[in-house]
Amino acid sequence: MPKSSSSALTTAGRILFALAILGFGIQYALYGHLRRGLPLCPIWLHPNTVLAYALAALCIAAGVALLTTWRTTIISLILGLLFLGTSALYLMHFIYVAYDGDGRTLFLECLCLASTALILHGLSSGSKYSLMPGRLFIAIALVIFGIQHFLYVRYLSTLVPHYLPGHHLWVLGTGFALIAAGLSIATTIEDKYAAYGLFVLFFGWLVLLHVPRILHALHNGDEWSSGFVVLAFSGTSLLLAASSTGTAIGKPSKPAPRKERPWRP
Repeated sequence: MPKSSSSALTTAGRILFALAILGFGIQYALYGHLRRGLPLCPIWLHPNTVLAYALAALCIAAGVALLTTWRTTIISLILGLLFLGTSALYLMHFIYVAYDGDGRTLFLECLCLASTALILHGLSSGSKYSLMPGRLFIAIALVIFGIQHFLYVRYLSTLVPHYLPGHHLWVLGTGFALIAAGLSIATTIEDKYAAYGLFVLFFGWLVLLHVPRILHALHNGDEWSSGFVVLAFSGTSLLLAASSTGTAIGKPSKPAPRKERPWRP
């Protein structure tokens, strides 16, 4: 991918991710306590209020820093490690994560936010040690998200806007797209196009589904949280595209240049 194109994708992805992190921080500041719909931290941790305001300060500061490109490398690394840690805290209640759809979704959303920060760190620092784990975690989460669309198709179809026909088909199609994208990113086969497809999917649902639901219920914090998650994932998609190094199916790789042997009489 040309360097200018990759840089533009990184910038756009960073801005979308930063806006989402800033939104999460404002929510924590307004609520003053850990909230179930917010994926950044499990609600069973104590002291509840202190952790909420600490997360609010951190997320607001980190969001502003990423928007202004102030120390992007270190800020993204801090966010990545922090959210990896809070993702691990969800596993303290492993049964909740393994067998409850809400618990599993919150855990995976937190893991994806951590992975997005790691990918951003890898792109800004050139480190593969943060870039590759971030991409792998995202790929695994996408596959599980896709499977959940098949497991909970009846419930998810109720969230599809009423003016769109074939609600079940939209849910099943989204599930299939998430699984395919996850496998593509994991194998790096056509992963650039998979990342572009993810952006269309996430940003499309943000505009068609989440923004109308937020405007219809402005005081519903869960709707705002869901919107910020999808906004962050839209940024994730662009960062995945910027970091893509995969190969195209059926496209032969260039042979290595032959070294000319010196002529000897």
